[in-house]
Amino acid sequence: MNSSDVNERPFISPGSDVEEPAAIAMGTYGPVLSQSYSGGSRSSSGMIWLLLLWFVLILLVVGLVYVLVECRCRNQNQKLQQDVPETHDVAVAVAEPVVAVEPKHRKIDNLIGFTILYVGSFIGLGLSIFSISTCEFASLASSVTLDADASLADGLSLSIHNLGLLKVDLTSNFSLSGCVNTDNLPFLDTPYNFAKASAIMGAMFGGMGPLVSMYLLMKPGFPTVKARYMLVTIYSLGAVFQLATLSLFGSLYCKSWFMSGSSCSLSIGAVASVSAALYWVLEAIAAACLPFNNA
Repeated sequence: MNSSDVNERPFISPGSDVEEPAAIAMGTYGPVLSQSYSGGSRSSSGMIWLLLLWFVLILLVVGLVYVLVECRCRNQNQKLQQDVPETHDVAVAVAEPVVAVEPKHRKIDNLIGFTILYVGSFIGLGLSIFSISTCEFASLASSVTLDADASLADGLSLSIHNLGLLKVDLTSNFSLSGCVNTDNLPFLDTPYNFAKASAIMGAMFGGMGPLVSMYLLMKPGFPTVKARYMLVTIYSLGAVFQLATLSLFGSLYCKSWFMSGSSCSLSIGAVASVSAALYWVLEAIAAACLPFNNA
């Protein structure tokens, strides 16, 4: 090995004062040398929770459709009643029940509408945070083992099993093992870093939604057209950035040419991220379409 190769890959020598785990954290790795099989781990309990949250999502969608259809039918009925000549006695008889029932409809519409807005927002935020914090965003079809140059790092070896946005599941021949920060990974390319940044942006915009809606709700005349545009923009950006986390699957660790046979599959973190994006889309539609009558 010539001196230029050493300069390109800064290793921690066995005689260094830096402790072995710290040396790993500094990215002191050698080239990819070997590979061993490891089945991707999936949390069955986590998938059960995701199924439950998908069921909640379906209920919120049903509630949204109900409010929109009910409001449209009520508006059509009111329009038909207004078309009846005011001098006719029937017009007065028909109009009287409408005035009595209208406040009840408003309360129901507001209850369903704000339930969709806030429950959906907080569930989406929870899913987004979970997708960031888990080390099982993508499962490797076979574990990737990184071996350091024995003459410089005294046999340092890492085996990567699952990829996360901010954490990664790995084992090593030193004390660093389990779900650890991605700073311990070499070869963090642009798709991987973009996925990490997108996850943070998605959670930020999604979390801003309920806070902004609470602020706008205190202002008179809510919902104004400007307020609707603001909420739709915030939730739409949250959905876009949340889906952009899937760019992690374009990183080197998921490329077969980087490691023979290496490939990535969706794990619980990726499913949670997509689910969060669906919640953000629902919130954008709700902010655009729901009546939100002043109560």
